[in-house]
Amino acid sequence: MQNTDNSLKRKYSFLFYYTIISSTLFLAFILSSFIAKENKITADEITVKRVTVVGEDNLPRVVISNETRQHPGRADGKELPKRSRNAGIIFFNNTGEECGGISFGAKNKNNVIDHSVSMMMDNYRNDQVIVLENEEHYENGNAAINRGLVINEYPAGAAPLMELVDKLHALDSIKDAAAKETAFNTLLEKDGPKRRLFIGRSQDNDNGLFLYDSKGKPKLLLYVDKAGNPKIEVIDSTGHTKNILQ
Repeated sequence: MQNTDNSLKRKYSFLFYYTIISSTLFLAFILSSFIAKENKITADEITVKRVTVVGEDNLPRVVISNETRQHPGRADGKELPKRSRNAGIIFFNNTGEECGGISFGAKNKNNVIDHSVSMMMDNYRNDQVIVLENEEHYENGNAAINRGLVINEYPAGAAPLMELVDKLHALDSIKDAAAKETAFNTLLEKDGPKRRLFIGRSQDNDNGLFLYDSKGKPKLLLYVDKAGNPKIEVIDSTGHTKNILQ
């Protein structure tokens, strides 16, 4: 009887260890199939609400999304708070910072229509400096259309975008409206972007080339106005405009 019990114990022990070892090997095989091989999917068509492409550091490189799920943006190593953004594509550089994108959207509320399609390129650690845009606004039978190429420039030594945002938020503590506006203008003069060039159609339906100085003030305008009149305007330091074709 003792021999029988010992024999059964050996069999149970063998089965126990065999189960543990075989299960471990099977689990290791399953895990290795996920770790050792890249997962690749081939499909003729997919329908998604958002696609996020990440780098090997798991930080975003490209986000394609509808307006509801759009990425809020990322700057100085931090993701921005959730905010309203159009559908489109957002680009990130290899450190995960937002650096441009493509945006498109339309709104129709109370017979007021806004439609926009834009492609943007950002200054490093700052906002848009090259924009290819089409913006349309329709209200009460009137149209305000702005479309063309915009080039902006940030002053040398301008504060990075997130630092500028913090400074702007700090202005909320100023109670006096006039003092707040003065502080706002001073801050943007020092750290904000300045328009340097626009080629296209303005909201006044002037079509042409518009050049600005380092402070964002118009200096040379070569365009055809909405009445079809050609103009070349030079604006001096006092703001006086001269049409050299007259």
